[in-house]
Amino acid sequence: MQVEVLLRIAGVGLLVTAICQVLTRAGREEIATLATVAGILLVLFIVVNLAGELIAQVQAVFHLS
Repeated sequence: MQVEVLLRIAGVGLLVTAICQVLTRAGREEIATLATVAGILLVLFIVVNLAGELIAQVQAVFHLS
């Protein structure tokens, strides 16, 4: 599962990089910046989801509810 998450994050990074390059060359620097922010937010949501799963696993180990 961890490899899948790493590949998903890397894929988002590659996609955002390609979109930003195309938009920058087209003279749309503002939209390229928005695409970068959207990519960062998407990766942040993935990381927050993983952190939530980690907290749930720690609670399960120590029987905390």
